[in-house]
Amino acid sequence: MFERELERARKGLRDQLATRAPYVTLKDLQALPDLHPAYRAFFGAEVQWWIHEERALRTSNPRFDTSEPAFRELFARLDEAYVRHARFDHEELTAATDAAVKVRLNMLCRPRTTLKWFVFRGEPTKPLHEVLLRLDYVYDHGYLTDGLRQWIETRRADALTSLDILSIVEFERVVEKIDNDAILDLSQDDFVALLDPMYEWFAAYHTDLPADTVPTEAVIIFLDDKGAIPLSQTLERKLYRENLKFLSRSAFFDVIDLVISEIETGVQRPAFTAQPEPTPEPEPKPAPELTPEPEPEPAQPPVATNAYDVRYERYIAHIGSGGRERFLKRLFSADDVEMEMVVGDVLGSETWKIAAAKLDRWLVKRGIAATNAIAMEFTHALNRAFR
Repeated sequence: MFERELERARKGLRDQLATRAPYVTLKDLQALPDLHPAYRAFFGAEVQWWIHEERALRTSNPRFDTSEPAFRELFARLDEAYVRHARFDHEELTAATDAAVKVRLNMLCRPRTTLKWFVFRGEPTKPLHEVLLRLDYVYDHGYLTDGLRQWIETRRADALTSLDILSIVEFERVVEKIDNDAILDLSQDDFVALLDPMYEWFAAYHTDLPADTVPTEAVIIFLDDKGAIPLSQTLERKLYRENLKFLSRSAFFDVIDLVISEIETGVQRPAFTAQPEPTPEPEPKPAPELTPEPEPEPAQPPVATNAYDVRYERYIAHIGSGGRERFLKRLFSADDVEMEMVVGDVLGSETWKIAAAKLDRWLVKRGIAATNAIAMEFTHALNRAFR
């Protein structure tokens, strides 16, 4: 979806950065007056990630005690020199350019999903310092990334939850809370203004776009990502029944007013269904191909027994006998029956998203924090069984 617009954006950024020199320095990139702040942030964060990788290499040599103060002082100066003299060759710059454009469009259209995918890259956990480094790549919807940084700093300062690791399950929960809390304080004008960067982006790269509009499908994706289902369903009906392919701000205000009115008067509309002939049945809305991250899967029949067996075998192979005993003692108070019931219920779920929700509810019921080290290990083991 939006592949033509993505390619135009990539080409525009490549042309802006074009040079015959074999390298382009970070300093030169940051000095470009017309470079969008989103791309300036992305290139700067990429260099910081390079330095993070270099730091990991030089501190992993067991022959030297790099924790000594003398090393720390030298390494700090070395890192500063790396930043001053960082440079991209043409291949690296092309790869970074393409990634920057795609990540930005993703962030504009579905910020919650993009943050989860971009930070964790399919892994169940990440160290907090790596989470912070990944957040630096992202510019748009800064209230989300700023909120995450504040939450991480608070967590680090809390002696009871100062583990330097974060699970994808907890990350997703924190992002949702930050977003929901922020949205609750917004007026209608402020909520619609969240789409301003999207309007700007599509105005630049969608050649068939009427003035001051965006593709309705992009707004539907945005609302789905935020869990604003009544709004997204209303827009879907207008897209397919009224051919509302493009959405102006005033039309979006009208949709919000309509949904609020329906909620206040108790009117319930069914989700959109295709209309009979003569109008051809529209194809189901495809999962946006903005990132490799799939849309939430629809409800399906219970998982087949053989699928459950495969997951259970993976789970057992991953934890071994020692892991099972540790979980049994630390999480289940040595209750074999409860443990097998919980594991069976989780592994029998249709998708990991459903499984994770079940696991979260059980942890709350048990009074076990999701940040508990053993709970995180248990979550990780169950997550791996779904791969």
